[in-house]
Amino acid sequence: MSSNACDQSIRHGFCVTLGRSLRVAALLLLSSIALSMLTPTYISQDWVHRLFMALMGCIVVAYANVIPKVLTPLTRVRCSPAQDQAMRRFAGWSLVLGGMGYTSAALFAPIALATVLACALLATSLLLVVLRCVWAIAGPRRG
Repeated sequence: MSSNACDQSIRHGFCVTLGRSLRVAALLLLSSIALSMLTPTYISQDWVHRLFMALMGCIVVAYANVIPKVLTPLTRVRCSPAQDQAMRRFAGWSLVLGGMGYTSAALFAPIALATVLACALLATSLLLVVLRCVWAIAGPRRG
């Protein structure tokens, strides 16, 4: 692949990612506006809080599901490609489960505990990902 074609491919990927991110941001903003307009006539403030948290959890799940599917150029990989892909799979699974836990806690936990429990579940999955990445980069090398 020529340098110009590679630059165009990278630019195209950036534009697609940027466009997708802007659409997600617009979805969050519009959902927030719509939910606030429904309060308190149609939906209680507690349910607005729960639904918005659930939406954020679903977005975490959607983005985490994409992590293992994104291929990194071999020139940017700091470890073996197999180890890099295994790390991406672990991150994807961990964050998908954390996002599902976040969404479930937001919807079903008692309202007094919902935010704390949801954040604790997502933070735990994120901590596992960080520890796995540190272990993969700085851990012992196998022959």
